[in-house]
Parts: sequence; structure tokens; C-alpha cells
Amino acid sequence: MKSVNIHKLTVSLGAKSYPVIIGSGLIKRNEGEVHLPHFKGRQGVIITSETVAGLHLDRLQDLFAGTEYKVTPIVIADGEQYKSQETLFSLYQQMYDAGLQRDGFVCAFGGGVIGDLAGFAAATYMRGIDLLQVPTTLLAQVDSAIGGKNGINLPVGKNLVGSFYQPRAVISDVDFLETLPEDEFFSGMGEVLKYALIAGDDFVTFLEMNYQEILAHNPKILAGMLHLCSRIKADFIARDELEQLGVRAILNLGHTLGHALEKAYAYTGIKHGVAVAMGLVFTAYLSVETGSLSDDELQRILGLLQLFKMGLSVPAEVQGEELLAIMARDKKVAADSLKMVLLRNIGQPFLCTEISPDQMLAAFEKCKQPL
Repeated sequence: MKSVNIHKLTVSLGAKSYPVIIGSGLIKRNEGEVHLPHFKGRQGVIITSETVAGLHLDRLQDLFAGTEYKVTPIVIADGEQYKSQETLFSLYQQMYDAGLQRDGFVCAFGGGVIGDLAGFAAATYMRGIDLLQVPTTLLAQVDSAIGGKNGINLPVGKNLVGSFYQPRAVISDVDFLETLPEDEFFSGMGEVLKYALIAGDDFVTFLEMNYQEILAHNPKILAGMLHLCSRIKADFIARDELEQLGVRAILNLGHTLGHALEKAYAYTGIKHGVAVAMGLVFTAYLSVETGSLSDDELQRILGLLQLFKMGLSVPAEVQGEELLAIMARDKKVAADSLKMVLLRNIGQPFLCTEISPDQMLAAFEKCKQPL
């Protein structure tokens, strides 16, 4: 059986360019269709989580078994708390014990935590070895596996140690989404909706026309959706790989309030993508408050969120003043001014610094109303 619905694109970074391959049935040993990059050496490790290993590790090992490469699995416990210095140094030791030399490679096989942790291990082990990203969650496939960001947490905060280190390839097989819990799927949809509002009418119309097939996990439609998201992310990465030009800041649409909500919930009571979706609602209301977005566009955005069962409202107990205080400490604050991505129209995001606290509080109160 051959792979179907395959999309390919390139993240264009000169000598560091790499392919993103999207489709159904990619992680299978098919005749003439092994979608692996060329690695310098033959020895590698697969870094994965207990859950993903139990569901899918055999398939990936079988794919490598049909090649010249020899891989050793390294399985770590599930959870954000394991994105730590202790886990990282344990990985280094296991990579050394597996015989990895400077021509070895790491395959990151899992969601965002695995991608961040394994990516940082690959970037720093023996000053950097080859990396392959095989994301298994919707959130990782549409966002975190592309672009080279990686890192670990410190006890005082998330992602405080890390690097930019591009993979040799990203392979996103939508078949993995069949075993993804529904709450994780909807978390990923928060990022998909962000990309749609950045991209414009064509992507939004695609989601409006195909929402039932997306919710039913139709592999052809999912692959098309991933391709749209990945193409947008690849374009931003190509223009601003290291976040030095401000171009990638547009990808923070919905994230200023989203990150504040995550912090208010101590990163345990709310999924990242759900927080982003709430942030998109806030952004839409705030864009109307500041006069940049029409009410018609607002209603279309709210309707889109409702189609994907993300007609979310911020819990009444969450106080706007508390979130404003958290946002004031956000890493996107520059020269004492909070930078937020707002919308002039769907598909026309822009960075704005001229926002008053009263406008933000008014928008936040509207977020408490059911959509």
C-alpha cells in the first residue's frame, strides 16, 4: 500500500534548508517510499515518550529496519515536568551508551515536549548532531516541530534554556492523530485557527467548508490543513529564522493573553492551544475596541471558533487586572510598552503598542460572555 495525500514543502534557509513532508501512511516501510533524510552516520537514537512508544514505536522502528540505519530507542516519562536539566543529562548519557558519535542522529518522536527536549539534546551533544523531527500531535505538526526552536525549563520558568537548531527534515504523518485524545486535538486546533487568521480568507474559507471532515479526522483534509499551516510557518522562518527582525512576532497572535492564562493556571489547568484560542477571542474583541477590526469580521472569527467547538469564554473567576499584570511581565514587552498582534482584517495582522489598559479590560470582560 502506497502513501497517499503527500504534500512536500521546503523551509528555505540556504545551506540549512530542509523538507517538511506531510501525509498519511508515511511511517510505513513501503516499496520505494522511505521518507527519511540522509544522515552522515548510521547510528541513531529515537527519543520518545512512554505513551507514544506504546502506541507507535514499533512502526517507526520497522521503517528504520528497512534501511542502513541502526536506531536505539530512548523512552522517557510523559509530562512537561520532564523537560528538565535532569532528563537532558540522562539523555546525554543514554546517547553515549548507545554509541552515538559526531556523525550520529536523533529522531524526536512525539509531541512538543519531546521535540523541544530531543531537539536541544541534538543541538548540544558533541556540539550538534543530525536531528529528525517526527511529530505525533496536531500542535507539534502544525507549529512546534518546524522552525528549530528547542529547550528545557528551569524551576523558575519555562523555556529559559534553549537554542535555534534546524532539523534535517520534518515528517508529519496524520495517521498518528487517530490515537490523539480529543482534548489534545482541540489544543492543536487553537494553533490552526491562529494560522488561518494570519493567512486570510482562503484558509478561513477552507476551514468553514471542511470543518466536519476535520472533526471526523479525514486524513486527506487533515493533510491539506497541515500543509497550509506548515507553509505559513515555513515562510515566516525563512524570513526571520532567529527572531531578530520582528517578522516572527506575528506568529504570537493570540499568545499574549494565552500565555497569561497558562501562567494564571500554573500551566496545569488549561491546554496551550485552548489558551491560544481564548487569546484569539480576546484579540478579536480588542481589535474592535481599538477601531481596527469591523464587527462583521469579529462575528466571522467568533463563528469560526464555534464551528470547531471552541466557543470559549474565560472563566468568571479570572480577573482582568491579574492577567494585565502578568502580560506586563511578558517577554514581548519592549521599552515598557506591551506589543500585541491585532487584526485590521482577517489576514491582516499587525504589531500594535498603542493600547490602553481600559481597552484591554473592556475586551477582556467581553471574553467572559459565552459566544
